[in-house]
Amino acid sequence: MTSSDHNSVPNDTTESATSSTLPRILVIDDMFGRQVQGRPNRERANLCGMYGLRDVTGDEPFPSDEEVVNPTAEAVFFRGQQPLCATVGDSVENDLGATIAFVRKGWHTDANSGPTWALVLLDLCFYTGAVTPDSNNAFAGMPVGRAGDDDARSYFGLTILKRLREEFPELPVVILSSKQREEVSLLFTEAGALGFISRTDSAGRSLLGEYLWRHGLTPDPSGTVVGTSLRLLLALRKARREAEGRQNVLIRGERGTGKDLLAQYLNRYGTLDNERRPFVTVDCGALLPSIWKSELLGHKRGAYTGADSDRQGLVVQANGGDLFLDEIGNMIPEAQEGLLRVIETREVVSVGATSGRVVDVRFIAATNKSIEKAAEAGTEFLPDLLDRLNFTKTIWLPPLRERRSDIPLLVERFVREAESSCEVAMNRQIRPNAMNALLAYDWPGNIRQLQSVVRDAVNSHRDVEYLVAGHLHFGIDIPAEAENNAADVIPPIISPAVDLPPATEPVAEQPERPLSTDPKNLNGSFDRLVAGFHEQIADVVEACLSAYSDPLTGKVNYTGAYRLAVSPSEQSSNVSGDAKRWFRMLFVGKNGLVAPLPAETVAKRPLLMDARRWACGSGS
Repeated sequence: MTSSDHNSVPNDTTESATSSTLPRILVIDDMFGRQVQGRPNRERANLCGMYGLRDVTGDEPFPSDEEVVNPTAEAVFFRGQQPLCATVGDSVENDLGATIAFVRKGWHTDANSGPTWALVLLDLCFYTGAVTPDSNNAFAGMPVGRAGDDDARSYFGLTILKRLREEFPELPVVILSSKQREEVSLLFTEAGALGFISRTDSAGRSLLGEYLWRHGLTPDPSGTVVGTSLRLLLALRKARREAEGRQNVLIRGERGTGKDLLAQYLNRYGTLDNERRPFVTVDCGALLPSIWKSELLGHKRGAYTGADSDRQGLVVQANGGDLFLDEIGNMIPEAQEGLLRVIETREVVSVGATSGRVVDVRFIAATNKSIEKAAEAGTEFLPDLLDRLNFTKTIWLPPLRERRSDIPLLVERFVREAESSCEVAMNRQIRPNAMNALLAYDWPGNIRQLQSVVRDAVNSHRDVEYLVAGHLHFGIDIPAEAENNAADVIPPIISPAVDLPPATEPVAEQPERPLSTDPKNLNGSFDRLVAGFHEQIADVVEACLSAYSDPLTGKVNYTGAYRLAVSPSEQSSNVSGDAKRWFRMLFVGKNGLVAPLPAETVAKRPLLMDARRWACGSGS
């Protein structure tokens, strides 16, 4: 078997259930990634044992028979050089093009419907040149090396890292090296790496686990939050990061996107130790003026007529854990004021009590409303409460139409749940024309609507072995192109390559605004529309910048923010250059009908101010 037959990204759908729950990392290293003739790569096997990696590369005709117990992750190894398998007399050369192409195969693209990279472990120093008898005896297939290979100013690993940051800004990269950290720390930090692991560190396995938790693009291991799309994985990673320190968190997203499930995810995986903590849900819209105090704060016996016993309020029930404020935009002003006092004082005073009780509660709020506008107007939401809940910790949950690659997983889950809940329902296969119809729909009601459509299809057709397009009822006609597609194989699903936070207000819920033809009403209407348009543009751009703002340093990845905001079809191969031009145009403008963002709109948003300085210079 030749070396060209190896190093393909495994997409085997028959992998075990245990394997499918493990994150998959890519190790780019000239020693661990090389192939050895006639035997396993012993250095790779030792690394897998030390770091708890299950090797799924599939490039060795005689793989190691050592089994890793309780693996931390699956690992695919790539040399980053040619040839992949070298012998005495061969010349080994670095291959940047092949390396980037290999990364692309396992990334979120339309060409890959299998597992994707959760994290990259990247070596710094790659040795090149001739494979001599002495170098081959030391490490089979390794070259003797050239003078410049060990020069920190020209590390091939840094060249790879810079290209990865340009093309895959969301892909987390950690350095795996035998070099001393203090010697290379500034180099790999400036190039965009997120951490460093020494090859000889006895705590390397634990450190890798921490990096996967903090930086990895990993799905929910419990399977409660279903999906492996890039947008969802970015939201889950942000949730883990934002949960550190138990600060309050605000979850934003359209109706039916699963904000309650993300809140439960925060409760389960908000800390490395995964300690079980109370999780209490508050239906904010159900807190009526007559009952909100008793519900939230509790009451003492005899506090009012009908109070026959002490009642522990929901805030106290969540002590030591999380209180989930579902759709907080629906909370009445009186309850908002009471909640604000609890958040500020961390003390609960029950109705009828003479003293308070100190509580340790993290408040996780969720809404699909534009509570910022309500807070700014001072009408329906308290600005101080918004500040306490947000605290810069906002997570955007993407709508289903922007994570279509997760639809097959969700459909499979909902079909089996519907069959289980209906005793007489037969198990069924999901036909391609049904899946194509589900993929073609835009889902204004998101996951909740998808679940309802699937459940109705199963319940209405219990006695058949297939789910077909004709069983689905969306409230509108099924798209003709999906209905007519009777292919036997479902085409590869395109994973979205960008991560644009949803609009502040769900488009489907906007009231219709009929155009008035009365000249008196049209006077100045264009200027008013443009002003509103600028505010919406500023909101979305600010959200994109926030999504790529480092929570520790505040540094913004402007290229990543640009990739979120702009359609992939509008981007060229020079994404970093496009980003700067696009931001400059946003603030300075170009000849056209609509002017650039007004200075007063930008001045209200620190992230936009920083972006303007970056794109246009400090004097702009």
